[in-house]
Amino acid sequence: MNSFTRYENKRNFLYLEQYSYYVTYYKYNWHKDIELLILLNGEIEVNKNGESHILSKGDVILINSNIGHATMARKPDCIAMVLHFDPVYFSTWIKDYKNIHIRCISDSSTKNLPIFRRIYRTVLKMATYSDRKTDIETMIYESLFHQLLGDIMQNFPVEWVTQLDSSDMSKNENVIRIVDYLNHHFREKISLDDLTSVTGYNKSYISQIIKQKLGINYYEYLTRVRMREAIFALTNTDQKVSDIAYVNGFSDIKAFNTAFRERFGKTPTEYRKMIINRSGLENKDDKIYTDPVLLQQIVTDELNRKEQNFEIGSVENISRTKKILESEVDEITRELRSTLDKIKMIKSKLL
Repeated sequence: MNSFTRYENKRNFLYLEQYSYYVTYYKYNWHKDIELLILLNGEIEVNKNGESHILSKGDVILINSNIGHATMARKPDCIAMVLHFDPVYFSTWIKDYKNIHIRCISDSSTKNLPIFRRIYRTVLKMATYSDRKTDIETMIYESLFHQLLGDIMQNFPVEWVTQLDSSDMSKNENVIRIVDYLNHHFREKISLDDLTSVTGYNKSYISQIIKQKLGINYYEYLTRVRMREAIFALTNTDQKVSDIAYVNGFSDIKAFNTAFRERFGKTPTEYRKMIINRSGLENKDDKIYTDPVLLQQIVTDELNRKEQNFEIGSVENISRTKKILESEVDEITRELRSTLDKIKMIKSKLL
């Protein structure tokens, strides 16, 4: 099983990436791809489009095209699996495909609903075909992707948003400019006045745009950048905790301990003792992809969790399993047909 795979079907305008990695440091970004993230282990915070979401194992979140977002681990060893695909895939059926917006987010009260469990498990099933050694396996991989989209389109309302105009793009660029400054000067004392003199924007605009795009104020973002650097040092170095605090912009060890406990429920020292994955990264921007053997174990355990009630072996069990699988195939076929009918209906309204 691969921790990273890229798949293309140019005839169907399908361009996707699937990978599993350790969620670590808080970093703001946006891209044209639609992103579907499922959490395999731990607890993370996802900020997107001015909203903050806490995800735990089994949760699902979809991030639409060109939406600013960031993730940060709240516990050690947080593992996520991600699907990225270009929305041009929808262009065969939908003229204004760039305007598609889907709200699909689970939480502690909804993650075990059948629809979220199907999404979660379908992404895992796709991972089992990540190495695709045969044409049949390639066909199955793409079919699972279609099934995934069918479930999402059927169960979550498709909204239509206006394409980003020049002012929207300018706001994104302004956020990046502010964020870049904070990322490079986090060790210093930074006030809104400092940001005003550096960027030329007034204080109210800076506060508004950061809050609008990230859902947090500038000082909270600054604190998270400092926390990101501190976590990197805790994970990848043997520096003293007090030195890590001072080097990364915290006024003293007490302030560092307080900020850390508020976000992670434990002290930096306790956090360091819990860390299992010590990667020794030299670049904080690198992704730590999940070890393929560990990923295989996680995926297998998750997929077997609901299927452990029947064992393959006897003729009776084989027959029972076959009927179950045939039933699943029939259900998928019905769902795909229904999805295609829905897409045709949407297309007819647009013409």
